[in-house]
Amino acid sequence: MTLEVFMPSEIHRVRDLVLIEVESQAGHLTLLPRHIDCAAELVSGLVRVRYDEGEERYLGIDGGTLVKIDDRVTISTPRAVVDGELGIIHETLAQRRRQREARERKNRMALVRLEFELARSLFEQEQHRE
Repeated sequence: MTLEVFMPSEIHRVRDLVLIEVESQAGHLTLLPRHIDCAAELVSGLVRVRYDEGEERYLGIDGGTLVKIDDRVTISTPRAVVDGELGIIHETLAQRRRQREARERKNRMALVRLEFELARSLFEQEQHRE
């Protein structure tokens, strides 16, 4: 099998695989060479791959979508960590998750401020009409 990981900045290709394991929103998914074609929404975590010669490697992904057609497996993800040690992959994913959560908190606070300003402005306009 061939695994292609599509990210906004690059495409990472892994060939000659006999096993791909991922975690989907529906649960654990193990793909073997003659597995039926499928699609799945993935959660953030590890992708385990095993080569023909038995070597195992790990990739870290930040969620995404998996599509398997014949012997080609494609994962589209916003961010991935490839070719790293397992500990480094875990730490990198955790750091990226914390950064994303901080951005989301900042965006939610900005939205609350905008909503407050809009409500205040509408209230002041209503006061001037009376």
